Amino acid sequence: MKFYINRKKMRSIYGVMAVFFVVSGCFLTGNKSYATEVSTESYKPQEESIDTEDAKESAGLAEEGALEAIEPQAETLIDTEEPEEVGDVSGYYEALRQKGFPDSYCAKLAPLQERYPGWDFRAVQTGLDFQMAVAAESTPGKNLVQSKSNDARKSMDTAAYDWTSNTWYGYDGNSWVCASDAYIAYCMDPRNFLDETHIFQFESLNYQTYQNVEGTQNILNNTFMAGNYVDTDSAQRNYPNDFVTIGSGLGISPYHLAARCKQEQGTQGTSQLISGTYAGYEGYFNYFNIGAYTTSNASAVQNGLNYAKNAGWNTRYKSIQGGSQILHNNYVAKGQNTLYFQKFNVVYTPSLYAHQYMTNVQAAISESVSMSKAYRNKSQSFVFYIPVYQNMPESPVAFSDSGNGNNWLSGLAVEGYSLTPSFRGDVTDYSLVVGQKVGSVNISAAAVAGTSTVSGNGSHGLNYGTNVIEVTCKAQNGSTKTYKISIVRKQPSGVATDVVENASVETNYQLGDTYMTGVQPGETEQDILSKITFKNCEGILLNADRSHHEGPVATGNILAIFQNGVPVKTYEVILYGDLNGDGKLNNTDLVLMKKHILEVSPLSGDFLVAADLNKAGDGVTNRDMVLLKKHILSIESISQ
Repeated sequence: MKFYINRKKMRSIYGVMAVFFVVSGCFLTGNKSYATEVSTESYKPQEESIDTEDAKESAGLAEEGALEAIEPQAETLIDTEEPEEVGDVSGYYEALRQKGFPDSYCAKLAPLQERYPGWDFRAVQTGLDFQMAVAAESTPGKNLVQSKSNDARKSMDTAAYDWTSNTWYGYDGNSWVCASDAYIAYCMDPRNFLDETHIFQFESLNYQTYQNVEGTQNILNNTFMAGNYVDTDSAQRNYPNDFVTIGSGLGISPYHLAARCKQEQGTQGTSQLISGTYAGYEGYFNYFNIGAYTTSNASAVQNGLNYAKNAGWNTRYKSIQGGSQILHNNYVAKGQNTLYFQKFNVVYTPSLYAHQYMTNVQAAISESVSMSKAYRNKSQSFVFYIPVYQNMPESPVAFSDSGNGNNWLSGLAVEGYSLTPSFRGDVTDYSLVVGQKVGSVNISAAAVAGTSTVSGNGSHGLNYGTNVIEVTCKAQNGSTKTYKISIVRKQPSGVATDVVENASVETNYQLGDTYMTGVQPGETEQDILSKITFKNCEGILLNADRSHHEGPVATGNILAIFQNGVPVKTYEVILYGDLNGDGKLNNTDLVLMKKHILEVSPLSGDFLVAADLNKAGDGVTNRDMVLLKKHILSIESISQ
């Protein structure tokens, strides 16, 4: 499997979206973190949210070398790591199957098991349908990516994206947008990350004895938390030691705590949330950004420090300890004891898909890189809780950064004419009628997205009768949308028409390539056939469904010409003013014409042709409505 990553410019992918949750009376926020479902209607990010350079750095967005995260770059690929070449691993398959892993998991886990016999893989049977889980996680606002990500990673759901302008609705200003369901599915499929690095998103976050100061130091190297500090109570402390002491005391992984703080505060630690000098909140600290969300009357920093003050976090150590306690109580203790389960809650059943610490869809993937770095010696007895879903695809979900998927047109026009209905990007079928002397039309179309291409622009020749012209918009990702314009070119009058070789008809009706006009209201099949001379052929009048027509001739009837019992030519009958095919010209037709002009219910095909009563080739207008009214009132008959 391939996954896109920029290894040279890796930054923490978390942001500082003002999203929060309530758990046991506590608000917990973080870099794209929350624990209850956020409604896109109720949540409106404020410009006042943490957006200074210091705050961006505190979120891991401004400092180069922060916790390795997947930055959306299409040009660099990451291949899911394959273990070094190993021998026969078939013996591990059965043991893994006995643990509940499907064969598609075993294919990835068996080589790892052969290389690391001490690793303990445990299948977590979620009991959830994979596609349903993906659909639940695809709710707009639940999973986000950076706005600069490849467009394929961004949702094009109408609640997350405006198709008419090619813009995404932003979170935390415009920094974050909704993730696409395809990318969410990729990130949710555990089989994409069963390699020596990314498997650590499934590592148990419960404290283990092999988690020590050295491993914590590896995570914190080259950050402001790499060594000693003097706390506000004058105590001499050491960050790596603190995380181990707190983690072992609470029963939560110190590596996880260190990585999470690093993710929240970046490498330089310049956020006002941990400065201890913010006006009105001097001497208070909030290392996990708990409660740091923007409200109408307070900034994210103010709310975060107010939370710290109320919690009594007046030393750095108390802040780290208090935040760790919340993280343990609200997540690890509730079974969300892996990075994956904190990102995708598929195990804590009281709040499935909602009790989630991070909204950044890549969060668990990025933190697993840091967790992996903590272990110089990976030949230890790690425990991994790996989710298994029902009805999973046979192969791991694939994903590629294929680009923008907008295949809509922003405009479509026929020079000198009006389309019916008026153009809209989501409507693909249009029609118009032109005069018999119009031999060509010029079509212009433009795409919504600058990355899309359009074919079908320019001049198009017209035959008599119906001409269907297609204009296709092709998106950057290869998807297409075809718009069709049905243009009816009116037929010239004629007294004789060749049908096939040695066969013809002669009549005073107007017979073009496809249409027959000149029929008078009330005429029957017998009337029409008596006025046509058939040579080496015969005719019959049919309904649109090809059944034999009886009664007055109507719009949509078909004059079918047969030679030796074989159909050789058909003409569609047009009775001007008959817009419903009943052979009558009355108020019903007037209503249909009004609805068409008002674009309530557009006419099409034969009925659109029959509505152009003045035969001016200008479409259906109020002038045609006046002619129909005069006919109904017996003031002036319509010319057929």
